[in-house]
Amino acid sequence: MTNKKFITKISLAVLLLSVLLPSSAFAKKTRLVAVSADVVEISGTMQSVKGFSWNQLFDFEEATIPGILSLGEFERKTAVTTRLRLMETEGRAQVLSNPKIVTSSGNSAKITVGGKVPIPIVNNQGVGSQLEEYGILLNVLPTIIPERNNIIDLQVQLSVSTVDYSRTVVIGTATAPSFTNRDVETHVELNSGETLVIGGLKNSSRNVSEDRVPFLGRIPLIGLLFKNKDVTEEQRSLFLFITVEIVE
Repeated sequence: MTNKKFITKISLAVLLLSVLLPSSAFAKKTRLVAVSADVVEISGTMQSVKGFSWNQLFDFEEATIPGILSLGEFERKTAVTTRLRLMETEGRAQVLSNPKIVTSSGNSAKITVGGKVPIPIVNNQGVGSQLEEYGILLNVLPTIIPERNNIIDLQVQLSVSTVDYSRTVVIGTATAPSFTNRDVETHVELNSGETLVIGGLKNSSRNVSEDRVPFLGRIPLIGLLFKNKDVTEEQRSLFLFITVEIVE
Protein backbone atom coordinates (compact mmCIF):
# COMPACT_ATOMS: atom_id res chain seq x y z
CA MET A 1 0.00 0.00 0.00
CA THR A 2 2.84 2.34 0.82
CA ASN A 3 4.41 1.86 -2.61
CA LYS A 4 1.11 2.63 -4.34
CA LYS A 5 0.70 5.88 -2.37
CA PHE A 6 4.32 6.85 -3.17
CA ILE A 7 3.84 6.24 -6.90
CA THR A 8 0.53 8.11 -6.85
CA LYS A 9 2.15 11.16 -5.21
CA ILE A 10 4.95 11.18 -7.83
CA SER A 11 2.40 10.93 -10.65
CA LEU A 12 0.37 13.81 -9.21
CA ALA A 13 3.53 15.89 -8.79
CA VAL A 14 4.56 15.34 -12.43
CA LEU A 15 1.04 16.12 -13.60
CA LEU A 16 0.95 19.33 -11.54
CA LEU A 17 4.37 20.38 -12.88
CA SER A 18 3.29 19.81 -16.48
CA VAL A 19 0.20 21.98 -15.90
CA LEU A 20 2.09 24.84 -14.27
CA LEU A 21 4.94 24.91 -16.83
CA PRO A 22 4.36 25.39 -20.57
CA SER A 23 5.43 22.62 -22.92
CA SER A 24 8.14 24.91 -24.34
CA ALA A 25 9.96 24.71 -21.01
CA PHE A 26 10.68 21.03 -21.62
CA ALA A 27 11.68 21.53 -25.25
CA LYS A 28 15.25 22.19 -26.22
CA LYS A 29 15.79 25.77 -27.35
CA THR A 30 16.31 26.06 -31.10
CA ARG A 31 19.38 28.11 -31.93
CA LEU A 32 19.53 30.26 -35.04
CA VAL A 33 22.39 30.99 -37.43
CA ALA A 34 22.52 34.02 -39.75
CA VAL A 35 24.24 33.38 -43.10
CA SER A 36 25.28 36.20 -45.41
CA ALA A 37 26.98 35.88 -48.79
CA ASP A 38 28.87 38.56 -50.71
CA VAL A 39 29.21 37.61 -54.38
CA VAL A 40 32.23 39.46 -55.80
CA GLU A 41 33.56 39.47 -59.36
CA ILE A 42 37.15 40.43 -60.16
CA SER A 43 38.60 41.02 -63.62
CA GLY A 44 41.93 39.30 -64.34
CA THR A 45 43.52 35.91 -63.77
CA MET A 46 43.38 34.00 -60.48
CA GLN A 47 47.08 34.70 -59.88
CA SER A 48 46.79 38.44 -60.47
CA VAL A 49 43.66 38.65 -58.33
CA LYS A 50 45.34 36.95 -55.36
CA GLY A 51 48.67 38.74 -55.74
CA PHE A 52 47.38 42.22 -56.44
CA SER A 53 44.28 42.46 -54.30
CA TRP A 54 43.51 39.72 -51.84
CA ASN A 55 46.83 38.99 -50.18
CA GLN A 56 47.39 42.71 -49.64
CA LEU A 57 43.96 43.26 -48.14
CA PHE A 58 43.30 40.01 -46.27
CA ASP A 59 45.41 37.71 -44.14
CA PHE A 60 44.56 34.35 -45.73
CA GLU A 61 45.19 31.08 -43.95
CA GLU A 62 46.42 28.02 -45.83
CA ALA A 63 43.68 25.80 -47.25
CA THR A 64 43.80 22.13 -48.18
CA ILE A 65 41.34 22.47 -51.07
CA PRO A 66 42.47 24.43 -54.18
CA GLY A 67 40.40 27.56 -54.66
CA ILE A 68 39.09 27.51 -51.08
CA LEU A 69 40.43 30.19 -48.76
CA SER A 70 39.57 31.06 -45.17
CA LEU A 71 39.94 34.26 -43.18
CA GLY A 72 41.51 34.42 -39.75
CA GLU A 73 39.49 34.82 -36.57
CA PHE A 74 40.02 38.60 -36.51
CA GLU A 75 38.44 38.96 -39.95
CA ARG A 76 34.90 39.85 -38.97
CA LYS A 77 32.03 40.81 -41.25
CA THR A 78 32.58 44.55 -40.77
CA ALA A 79 36.21 44.37 -41.87
CA VAL A 80 35.38 42.24 -44.89
CA THR A 81 32.54 44.51 -46.00
CA THR A 82 34.65 47.66 -45.58
CA ARG A 83 37.48 46.30 -47.69
CA LEU A 84 35.18 44.99 -50.38
CA ARG A 85 33.48 48.38 -50.68
CA LEU A 86 36.91 50.04 -50.95
CA MET A 87 37.90 47.71 -53.79
CA GLU A 88 34.57 48.37 -55.47
CA THR A 89 35.06 52.15 -55.44
CA GLU A 90 38.56 51.69 -56.87
CA GLY A 91 37.16 49.64 -59.74
CA ARG A 92 38.98 46.46 -58.71
CA ALA A 93 35.88 44.56 -57.62
CA GLN A 94 32.19 44.43 -58.33
CA VAL A 95 29.80 43.17 -55.65
CA LEU A 96 27.11 41.42 -57.67
CA SER A 97 24.88 40.55 -54.72
CA ASN A 98 24.86 40.21 -50.94
CA PRO A 99 21.88 38.07 -49.88
CA LYS A 100 21.24 37.14 -46.24
CA ILE A 101 19.22 34.35 -44.62
CA VAL A 102 18.56 32.98 -41.11
CA THR A 103 18.12 29.27 -40.44
CA SER A 104 18.02 27.03 -37.39
CA SER A 105 21.03 24.98 -36.39
CA GLY A 106 21.08 21.65 -38.22
CA ASN A 107 18.73 22.77 -41.00
CA SER A 108 19.81 23.63 -44.53
CA ALA A 109 19.14 26.95 -46.26
CA LYS A 110 19.17 27.93 -49.91
CA ILE A 111 20.24 31.22 -51.49
CA THR A 112 19.60 31.84 -55.20
CA VAL A 113 20.89 34.83 -57.16
CA GLY A 114 20.27 34.94 -60.90
CA GLY A 115 17.65 35.16 -63.58
CA LYS A 116 15.98 33.40 -66.49
CA VAL A 117 16.72 33.49 -70.21
CA PRO A 118 14.37 32.32 -72.99
CA ILE A 119 15.64 29.25 -74.88
CA PRO A 120 14.02 28.13 -78.16
CA ILE A 121 12.55 24.62 -78.26
CA VAL A 122 11.07 22.59 -81.09
CA ASN A 123 7.59 21.10 -80.58
CA ASN A 124 4.64 19.95 -82.68
CA GLN A 125 3.53 23.54 -83.22
CA GLY A 126 6.95 24.59 -84.49
CA VAL A 127 9.59 26.53 -82.58
CA GLY A 128 8.61 27.78 -79.13
CA SER A 129 10.57 28.92 -76.09
CA GLN A 130 11.06 28.10 -72.43
CA LEU A 131 12.81 29.92 -69.61
CA GLU A 132 16.09 28.49 -68.32
CA GLU A 133 17.47 29.57 -64.94
CA TYR A 134 21.05 30.77 -64.56
CA GLY A 135 23.08 32.36 -61.79
CA ILE A 136 24.28 31.34 -58.34
CA LEU A 137 22.74 28.57 -56.26
CA LEU A 138 24.11 28.27 -52.72
CA ASN A 139 23.10 25.53 -50.28
CA VAL A 140 24.40 25.81 -46.71
CA LEU A 141 23.96 23.57 -43.66
CA PRO A 142 25.20 25.22 -40.43
CA THR A 143 25.30 23.21 -37.20
CA ILE A 144 26.26 24.72 -33.84
CA ILE A 145 28.46 22.49 -31.65
CA PRO A 146 28.02 23.66 -28.00
CA GLU A 147 30.57 21.14 -26.70
CA ARG A 148 33.28 22.90 -28.72
CA ASN A 149 32.71 26.51 -27.65
CA ASN A 150 29.86 27.00 -30.15
CA ILE A 151 31.95 26.16 -33.21
CA ILE A 152 29.78 26.22 -36.36
CA ASP A 153 30.10 23.16 -38.60
CA LEU A 154 29.31 24.45 -42.10
CA GLN A 155 28.59 22.39 -45.21
CA VAL A 156 28.55 24.37 -48.46
CA GLN A 157 27.39 23.45 -51.96
CA LEU A 158 27.82 26.14 -54.62
CA SER A 159 26.73 26.04 -58.26
CA VAL A 160 27.36 28.90 -60.69
CA SER A 161 25.90 28.91 -64.21
CA THR A 162 26.41 31.68 -66.78
CA VAL A 163 24.97 32.32 -70.22
CA ASP A 164 27.61 32.04 -72.97
CA TYR A 165 26.50 33.86 -76.12
CA SER A 166 29.85 33.23 -77.82
CA ARG A 167 28.93 29.54 -78.22
CA THR A 168 25.47 29.26 -79.70
CA VAL A 169 23.40 26.30 -80.83
CA VAL A 170 20.95 26.36 -83.75
CA ILE A 171 17.55 24.91 -82.83
CA GLY A 172 15.21 24.86 -85.80
CA THR A 173 15.27 28.38 -87.20
CA ALA A 174 16.36 29.97 -83.91
CA THR A 175 19.72 30.35 -82.18
CA ALA A 176 20.19 29.52 -78.49
CA PRO A 177 23.12 30.36 -76.20
CA SER A 178 25.01 27.72 -74.25
CA PHE A 179 25.56 27.59 -70.48
CA THR A 180 28.77 27.34 -68.48
CA ASN A 181 28.50 25.57 -65.11
CA ARG A 182 30.95 25.71 -62.20
CA ASP A 183 30.44 23.70 -59.00
CA VAL A 184 32.18 23.74 -55.61
CA GLU A 185 31.51 21.68 -52.47
CA THR A 186 33.32 22.03 -49.13
CA HIS A 187 33.00 21.33 -45.40
CA VAL A 188 34.58 23.66 -42.82
CA GLU A 189 34.35 24.74 -39.16
CA LEU A 190 34.08 28.43 -38.25
CA ASN A 191 33.62 30.56 -35.17
CA SER A 192 30.62 32.86 -35.02
CA GLY A 193 31.35 35.94 -37.13
CA GLU A 194 34.09 34.35 -39.23
CA THR A 195 34.11 34.33 -43.02
CA LEU A 196 34.76 31.58 -45.55
CA VAL A 197 36.03 32.63 -48.98
CA ILE A 198 35.43 30.44 -52.03
CA GLY A 199 37.43 31.47 -55.09
CA GLY A 200 38.82 30.18 -58.35
CA LEU A 201 35.48 30.11 -60.19
CA LYS A 202 36.82 31.55 -63.44
CA ASN A 203 35.04 32.56 -66.61
CA SER A 204 36.60 33.97 -69.79
CA SER A 205 35.09 36.02 -72.61
CA ARG A 206 36.33 37.06 -76.06
CA ASN A 207 35.15 40.23 -77.80
CA VAL A 208 35.90 41.17 -81.41
CA SER A 209 35.39 44.71 -82.74
CA GLU A 210 36.15 46.01 -86.22
CA ASP A 211 36.66 49.57 -87.50
CA ARG A 212 36.88 50.29 -91.21
CA VAL A 213 36.73 53.13 -93.70
CA PRO A 214 33.35 53.23 -95.46
CA PHE A 215 33.38 51.58 -98.91
CA LEU A 216 37.20 51.21 -99.05
CA GLY A 217 37.18 48.72 -96.19
CA ARG A 218 34.93 46.37 -98.19
CA ILE A 219 37.24 46.06 -101.21
CA PRO A 220 38.84 42.56 -101.33
CA LEU A 221 42.53 42.47 -100.41
CA ILE A 222 42.95 46.27 -100.58
CA GLY A 223 40.28 46.65 -97.92
CA LEU A 224 42.64 45.13 -95.33
CA LEU A 225 44.59 48.40 -95.43
CA PHE A 226 41.51 50.40 -94.48
CA LYS A 227 40.15 48.42 -91.56
CA ASN A 228 41.29 47.39 -88.12
CA LYS A 229 40.17 44.39 -86.07
CA ASP A 230 40.56 44.49 -82.30
CA VAL A 231 40.31 41.25 -80.28
CA THR A 232 40.13 41.50 -76.50
CA GLU A 233 40.04 38.58 -74.08
CA GLU A 234 38.96 38.99 -70.47
CA GLN A 235 39.07 36.51 -67.63
CA ARG A 236 36.82 37.05 -64.63
CA SER A 237 37.10 35.33 -61.26
CA LEU A 238 34.13 34.91 -58.96
CA PHE A 239 34.64 34.99 -55.19
CA LEU A 240 32.02 34.16 -52.59
CA PHE A 241 32.39 35.50 -49.03
CA ILE A 242 30.19 33.44 -46.67
CA THR A 243 29.84 34.78 -43.12
CA VAL A 244 28.07 32.81 -40.38
CA GLU A 245 26.95 34.26 -37.06
CA ILE A 246 24.99 32.82 -34.15
CA VAL A 247 21.80 34.77 -33.43
CA GLU A 248 21.59 35.22 -29.67
